Amino acid sequence: MSKDFTKTDAKAYACSYILLSLLQRMDQKEPGLIDDLLLGAKGDFEAFKRQADLPSSVPQIFEETIAFLERAGAYTLNAQRQTGDE
Repeated sequence: MSKDFTKTDAKAYACSYILLSLLQRMDQKEPGLIDDLLLGAKGDFEAFKRQADLPSSVPQIFEETIAFLERAGAYTLNAQRQTGDE
């Protein structure tokens, strides 16, 4: 049984879309910003993994953060493919 799409889901997706767009625009003005954020998130995640009392939600938060930043950074790859700058 599939879950109904709720108003809360729509708000979460809207926020995700807006944040993704903002990150990409910021990265255009400051190239490497998304890569730096991604590197920082991965480093923090590795550091948190070493803690014995890590709440079970923390890995999910970092995994989603890393996936989001990777998605945000993908626009540069798409732009390179379109212009042939790979």
